[in-house]
Order: sequence, then structure tokens, then C-alpha cells
Amino acid sequence: FFQITERIIVLFVVINSQEEVQGKYVVCVLFFLWNLLDVVRYTYNMLSRMGIYYLPLTWLNFSLCIPLYPLSVLAKAYAICVSLRYFESFGTYSIKLPFPFTFSIYFPYVLKMYLLVLFIGMCFIIQNIFSERKAHLGTGNIKNKRS
Repeated sequence: FFQITERIIVLFVVINSQEEVQGKYVVCVLFFLWNLLDVVRYTYNMLSRMGIYYLPLTWLNFSLCIPLYPLSVLAKAYAICVSLRYFESFGTYSIKLPFPFTFSIYFPYVLKMYLLVLFIGMCFIIQNIFSERKAHLGTGNIKNKRS
């Protein structure tokens, strides 16, 4: 749920709303990383639900996401940073409420807070990825296997 919500926010709010960002190379890199991770993950999940365990695919599923997930987070963060100046100059999604509330929402600040949450969430997810990899593939420590 959170992954889909996060991708919807990045895709439709950040990338799709600013035409200047759509042509940047980081968008292509971001889509490539997302699709590469999903092809491996969904193939592994589909085969494991059917009771088929292919060791190279299992290793790829639990090892590929370790370097690629932080790269995708960096690509998302870079896309957000590139789009910040356009949100600041055009004022897209910034709202100023009328008199009784006298409250305004400056959307670049919301995106900056989202960047903070994105990196904090990445730390927890990477920790979870390592524990899942350890549970499915073992520690990978050769000394323990020899003794």
C-alpha cells in the first residue's frame, strides 16, 4: 500500500504536474529501477506461491534490492529536488486559506518534509531487506559454514 501510494505521489504529483521535469534523465532512470525491481520481485513471488523455488531467482530477489532500492530512493529524491524550483516559481499546489483560518500550505515545504520521511523510511526498509535476506539465504559467512 505504501509503495503504491509513494509511487503515485512521485509519478502524478511531482513528475506529471511539471512538464519541465518529465524530460529529465532521472525520470527514465527511476522508471527503469522501479521496473527492474518489480520484474524480479513479482516473478519470485509468483513462482513461490506456486511452490517453485529457483535458487538463482531467490538470490536475485533478495540481493538485487539491496543496491537498487537505495538507488531508486536517490532517484526519487533527485527528481523531487529538480522539481522543487518549478513548484517554487509556479506555486503549484500551494494553498492559501481564507480569513478565518489564515493558514497557507507551501507545497515545496511539504516536499522537503517528504524527502526527510523518504530517507528515514529507506533506513527501516533496508534493515528489513537485510533481515529477510538473512532469513531466506542465511548469513553468507563462509567461516561458519566450514566449522
